[in-house]
Amino acid sequence: MQDSEHTYRFGRGSDAEHRHDQALFKQLLEQHTLLQRQTFRLPNGIKAQTTAATPELVEILQQHVVGMEKRFAKGRAIRSWDPLFAALFEYKDQMQMEYRMLDNGIEAILTSDDPKLIELIHCHDLTLHGFVEQGFTASKNPSPKPDWLT
Repeated sequence: MQDSEHTYRFGRGSDAEHRHDQALFKQLLEQHTLLQRQTFRLPNGIKAQTTAATPELVEILQQHVVGMEKRFAKGRAIRSWDPLFAALFEYKDQMQMEYRMLDNGIEAILTSDDPKLIELIHCHDLTLHGFVEQGFTASKNPSPKPDWLT
């Protein structure tokens, strides 16, 4: 599916669940200056802590991560116009995601046994840092991606 700017590899969502997930993402982008993200590289992926400055934003952040985990499990891609996100959903069964709620945010661990997918996970991490640092500006551009991904 295509819009004026992008080709959507897995189509575009328009159901209530997608609209809810999109609204949470929009709120995070709007309030990105109130978020902080720290990443710890693991031999097989990343552990990241994202925190928020207000209790309301903590709740939005936590709801967003739970929603993305559900989308991931169901294979319901988001940002499927972005090669990195399309690949994350394409290879989802070869990656593991764990998370735990923190009082001020969330800690997530994303791993894989495949070195190529570890590289994909690292690029996804860079993308999320961009969202936290630049908000909507970063969300309009394709994500960094590994050289092997076309």
